[in-house]
Amino acid sequence: MRYRIEILDTFGRRVYSFSQVPLIEAVRCAPDQRDSVRGILPMNVRELGIGYRVKVYVDDRLFCDVAVTGVAPQWSDTRKLILDRYVRFHEVVEFIAEGDIAPGNRLVSRAYANQSIDAIVKDAIDSALGPIHYTIAHAAYPQGAEHEYLKFLARKMPGNELQVSRIATGQWVGGVRVNTSGAYAKDGDTIAGLVVDGVAWPDLRMLMIDCEETSRNSHAISRHPEVADWTNAQYDASGYKLRGDAAKASLQTLIDTHGIDYIELNPHKNSLGEFDDRVDAFGRYVGLVFGGGQCFNAAQVELGHADVYLYQDGRYHDPEMALKDFYSYTGLHSDSIESAPAGLIALDTSVGVLELLTALAYAAGGYVWTVNEALAVRFYKPARPDRVWFYDAVRMGVSLGANREGLANAIYFDGNPVSGSVSKTYARGESIDEYGFEGRALEHFGISREEDADKLVAGLLDDLPYPERKGLIEFFHGNADVAVGDLIEVRGAPLRRIDRELEHEWGGQFSGRLVGRVNEVVHRFSGAYVSTLVRLTSPLRSVTAPLSFMVRSQPSGSAVFQFRLDDAGVGLDGVHHLD
Repeated sequence: MRYRIEILDTFGRRVYSFSQVPLIEAVRCAPDQRDSVRGILPMNVRELGIGYRVKVYVDDRLFCDVAVTGVAPQWSDTRKLILDRYVRFHEVVEFIAEGDIAPGNRLVSRAYANQSIDAIVKDAIDSALGPIHYTIAHAAYPQGAEHEYLKFLARKMPGNELQVSRIATGQWVGGVRVNTSGAYAKDGDTIAGLVVDGVAWPDLRMLMIDCEETSRNSHAISRHPEVADWTNAQYDASGYKLRGDAAKASLQTLIDTHGIDYIELNPHKNSLGEFDDRVDAFGRYVGLVFGGGQCFNAAQVELGHADVYLYQDGRYHDPEMALKDFYSYTGLHSDSIESAPAGLIALDTSVGVLELLTALAYAAGGYVWTVNEALAVRFYKPARPDRVWFYDAVRMGVSLGANREGLANAIYFDGNPVSGSVSKTYARGESIDEYGFEGRALEHFGISREEDADKLVAGLLDDLPYPERKGLIEFFHGNADVAVGDLIEVRGAPLRRIDRELEHEWGGQFSGRLVGRVNEVVHRFSGAYVSTLVRLTSPLRSVTAPLSFMVRSQPSGSAVFQFRLDDAGVGLDGVHHLD
């Protein structure tokens, strides 16, 4: 099992790369906990400060990316307890680096009426700022380019065509109105020479993508900080320049081969109903380009010539366009949001997207979610284990148990305080009989209908009334394949469950099996030696503390009560709005 630890300074420049270290532990946790890397580095480290980033790769895959929060270089002829080991040293560089809690958990303020849960999941992710995304089924070019073209045709209507000689009204333009005889690729993501309605347009900056630069400029430096110390000649001889030239040639080929049939300017509007991202800081128009049944923006990503780019984290993107589909065009992907036919009558949310996913997973009935290092979300029903491990005393140690901390077999539910129509107590009798009464309160202001509350709490009562699984599996020689969120089944003698299994535990999905979800993976590196520790939790648990996590960002009850019907932020569609 190979590993690599990279350290980047605050400018993003890589200053160290180690394939062997004295002693380091890298921890990746459930989304509501902090990832961390800590330990000691080789003595040749002379530069390491607060805010530097530590990236850990396992078998060439990024395992975690965290920021340095503490540094302690030390000199002494003594021994010090580091991690769980006393280390003798003359000179040592001890450090700790930590990640954020729930990275990607950006606020989503949306209202939904009579929609399926999987549709709500996708819309919420599309609405959240930043690179958090889901994936759709994709194989290779031109599948993504054609998919975006079909989406455009569904949006293209006579009523939203651009007004003649203006871009303040309308969305798209095409046909005889567009003269592309002088159009050419200025670089991999910019088209120049367009004439519309007989008027020369400014350059067109292609929405959602970013390519390498063909010269050493400010954007090349922002993409690659080390370029700031280069000369123009050095950049011209670099791979960045070669890739920039290749991207420009690719875009020119698309123009020459397919022609330009339609141009769609960014349709996003501000609260006043004005287009707010049609012209960038350089005076270029911003939009999508279509020709020959393909979207050139998507094609550049599929062909490997462009990165997916969210200007200001996608603040000026229309969620209805589902532009985060572009993340799926980077390679082979499958649908990461499974169909969840259960629907909600009325959901009004103003919480972080990961908090919303937690509630939706329980409301869907036995669903879970994960988010990986690239912030790709998977939302699914764990019908079968992701991995089955057979006990082998030579390569692993196993501990399987349970803990009643956090157990809740009665839930006092209160919904939206404006409507005041949902206030109900739910209980799971078999758990009360077995473990005694354990009540918890849940105030979820996104719910205003009893039918929706019933679905949410029914899902919670398949999980929380039962002791949390506490599994620990150590691989003595490492395991690079396991990831947080994996559903694991362990088999083989002498493994067995000691505590009694109840009939409706976890919805009855895993009866008679030793199953748990991974909520922490710990890799320990020491020289060439690697060991891996995997901690398990209950199979339907996506975060460590679901009751508190799903409402951690919602407004207070008093704040919700302050809204009035004549407030511009309150909708008139029969659904209470919290945004």
